[in-house]
Amino acid sequence: MKKVMLLTILLGMIANAQDMDLTKRGEQIFKKYNCNICHAPKDDAASVGPSLETIAIHYLGNERKLIDFLKGDSPPIIDPSRFGIMKPQLYKTKHMYEEDYRALAYYLTSVHKNQ
Repeated sequence: MKKVMLLTILLGMIANAQDMDLTKRGEQIFKKYNCNICHAPKDDAASVGPSLETIAIHYLGNERKLIDFLKGDSPPIIDPSRFGIMKPQLYKTKHMYEEDYRALAYYLTSVHKNQ
């Protein structure tokens, strides 16, 4: 019984470390492509794009749709009328590695994963 509990704790720690790695990698990509210029952490009337909070609300549990959007394969589900502003920026994200898409999507939805 103690071995099972110890194994469960260790697996939980490994999963948590992997989540932190994905979040950190996603944040690095977010900053590398200067996404923070238009996307603030919380809703702000001065922001150009939707906040990270809004992105998380709309895409949490639907990360595949977010990845498809970042690849340019899916229309936006947040304020499509403002998509023209984002469209030129998608060129930066169109050619990333699959693992980078996963990390960025994980980061963008992480706001609500930990609440």
